[in-house]
Amino acid sequence: MNNSSTQLANYPDLLSASQLSEIFGVSKQTIYKELQSGKFGKPIKIGREYKVSKLYIEKIFINPEKLEDV
Repeated sequence: MNNSSTQLANYPDLLSASQLSEIFGVSKQTIYKELQSGKFGKPIKIGREYKVSKLYIEKIFINPEKLEDV
């Protein structure tokens, strides 16, 4: 993910599994496995979908040393 902030600018603040799949270039099934493993922090359940904070994703890949601030 080069230039992550620019790439994520077109996405909403809460990212769905489909959107994460697009961003990372992996299948939705892989995203669901990673959600269960905790790789994306604690997802938020909205209706039937799990969402992940875009801010959290940016911090993981841009400033991982500041991850405790999320």
